[in-house]
Amino acid sequence: MRTIKVLFVALAVIFVFQACETTDGPDKVTEKFMNHLIAGEYDLAAEYGTESTKQMMEMFEALESLGGEGLVNDEAETAKIKDIDCEIDGDFAVCRFEEEGEMAEVQLVKLDGEWLVDMKKENPFGDMDMDMEWDEEDVDIDIDIEELE
Repeated sequence: MRTIKVLFVALAVIFVFQACETTDGPDKVTEKFMNHLIAGEYDLAAEYGTESTKQMMEMFEALESLGGEGLVNDEAETAKIKDIDCEIDGDFAVCRFEEEGEMAEVQLVKLDGEWLVDMKKENPFGDMDMDMEWDEEDVDIDIDIEELE
């Protein structure tokens, strides 16, 4: 009888660990999402996103089908996401990574135990500093005050 209890506990522990391994962490979700996005596989990228992300993927696909410039990288086979670093705060995560020498980030949210990329229309690629520094010496603004009155 004791052997059956030990066997049952061992199987339960294995089952619990196996169940935990089946859900991808935010780093794996970010990698899969970005690889599909870079390849122009918007429908597959959408599988790793929230509803707002799915809407963004539909918009990207529609724009590309109208002849607009898409996010597709012609060298998608060689483009790789590197150095993924995720900061997790409860059910929210921000994953930063390097793509073709540029730093980027995505925001993720955990819904029903699953990490999903959460792109918003207002700020699709997070709060990245886009190196938009202004050199005050290079800015030349000529305003005629009398014309404004």
